[in-house]
Amino acid sequence: MAVKKIWYEVMAPEMFGGKQIGETLAADPKQLIGRKLNVSLMDISRNYSKFFVKLRIRIDSIDGNKASTKLVGHECMRERIYRMVQRHGRRVDAVQDVVTKDGVHVRVKTVFMLIKRVGGSTKNDTRKLAVDLIEEAAKKSKLEDFINSIIEGDLQHKLKKDCSKIYPVGSIEIHKTEIVEGEKAVAA
Repeated sequence: MAVKKIWYEVMAPEMFGGKQIGETLAADPKQLIGRKLNVSLMDISRNYSKFFVKLRIRIDSIDGNKASTKLVGHECMRERIYRMVQRHGRRVDAVQDVVTKDGVHVRVKTVFMLIKRVGGSTKNDTRKLAVDLIEEAAKKSKLEDFINSIIEGDLQHKLKKDCSKIYPVGSIEIHKTEIVEGEKAVAA
């Protein structure tokens, strides 16, 4: 005997307007809880300049035939990072765990390019400054404001401006954020 499946409307997180972003199929609403989806920011915000940003959302609750979601993180397309890296430059990566003003643990992964090959101390100085600036920005803002500043590029612009005081930065991108929960947050 065939199981009857029902279509559920997937709604965007409240910080992105809470409008419908898609549909999903399930036999039982309990199967949807915890399901993670990747959605293009372009589809949610109609901002076509951010076509390379993918939001990672998780279905939290079901109300009738509507599935409400929560943001889990974001990621830039790999091709965006590949285009940043250039032959005679120096790639600098930074991975850190920060806590926002409202107590949410977030893992932030940053990559930037220095315009020429430099020594390890210059690389480390720019990385340390970037890490400190991101941590300071996270402490001062709530999760929604912190993620919006990353997605809109405001934080990257500030990082580029300040890190260029040590050595000229070609391009900078916070290419991934993950909201860390439970045991991972305690270990970090």
